[in-house]
Amino acid sequence: MIWLYRLQQRLSITRQEGLAILTLAVLFLLGLTVRHLQNQQVPPVATDSLVAKSPTDTTGASSATSGPPPPSAEHPINVNTASSEALEALPGIGPALSERIVTYRSTQRPFQRVAELRRVGGIGPETLATLRPMVQVAPPDSVAE
Repeated sequence: MIWLYRLQQRLSITRQEGLAILTLAVLFLLGLTVRHLQNQQVPPVATDSLVAKSPTDTTGASSATSGPPPPSAEHPINVNTASSEALEALPGIGPALSERIVTYRSTQRPFQRVAELRRVGGIGPETLATLRPMVQVAPPDSVAE
């Protein structure tokens, strides 16, 4: 604790003030550690594995047989060609956000990478992490405009 004494001498602070600074520094480092651990979490589970099938549904077919399967890691949707309604099927995407995605890709340019979804207002790091396994971006030359 000689370094704490030297810090007190150099900054002309009391022992209590030195301990307060030390406590704040420890809490700051603890907060950084917790934030780092939260960022290292396992990716989210695909949404279709979270939905329980009804006991009467033995065929495995969904009630809406006419239409594409819901977006999942096995059936990702292309954000450059998906309709507003298809984008709303994604978790955390409502009507307003799906319209912003469609508007962005038509007014700015088609998405080159999935990470570019962050440029759309309302999509933050957590939403992007949730969407990443369920969306894909086709190469720009194969996107019909």
